Amino acid sequence: MDSWRCLCAFIVVSIIVMFLITGSEARAEIYDPKCPGICSPGIEPDCNTLCSSLGFPGSYCKGYTCCCKPKSSKPSMISHLL
Repeated sequence: MDSWRCLCAFIVVSIIVMFLITGSEARAEIYDPKCPGICSPGIEPDCNTLCSSLGFPGSYCKGYTCCCKPKSSKPSMISHLL
């Protein structure tokens, strides 16, 4: 009887750990700092305004998710003049 109880406890703990691991991976995909908003008519601020206020050069919609275009890695023209 004792081995049956240990086996059941092991299975339950394994299932809980599996759900915790897969749940944390799913949450990691939900938040993306380059995709901070929602694309939908009537949402304020709109996607382009949101991304430009965060310092990104532009935006695009990936489904209903507002994503900001990556910042350019090229040096700006001002640094060339200095």
